[in-house]
This record gives sequence, C-alpha cells and structure tokens, in this order.
Amino acid sequence: MSRALQVLREEKSLLQRQLSAVDQAIAALSGGWVSSRRRVQKSVVGVKKHGRVWTPAMRAAASKRAKARWAKNKKA
Repeated sequence: MSRALQVLREEKSLLQRQLSAVDQAIAALSGGWVSSRRRVQKSVVGVKKHGRVWTPAMRAAASKRAKARWAKNKKA
C-alpha cells in the first residue's frame, strides 16, 4: 500500500510540474502573468486594479464640495 501512495505522489508531482509549464506558456503567449489560482492576468502599468467608478453626478458633487472648501479656506 505504501508503494501505491508513493507512485501516486510521484504522479501528482509530475502533473503539477507539467501544469506549471502550461501556465507559463499561456502567460507568455497572452502577455500576462499567472497567479496561484491558475488565472492568466494581464500586466497593466499605471492603472488601478480596483479603482472606483465615479458617475458624472458624483464627480459634480465632489467638485462642488471642493470648491466650497477652497472658498472657505480663502476667506479665512
């Protein structure tokens, strides 16, 4: 029985190495990198990954608040 476990572990190790090689090949062809969860992710420079999307109304409200804050500081 221990021989069977050893064979299975060796097979698992071999398959993991092969999967790693396939992941690297996919990443090389797609221009991305492979995470530990086996997903190919694009490498993007200068872009936030989890940036908040602001609607025009949100931007206008933020602008209005900032202008009010600047005016208040300018008076003081």
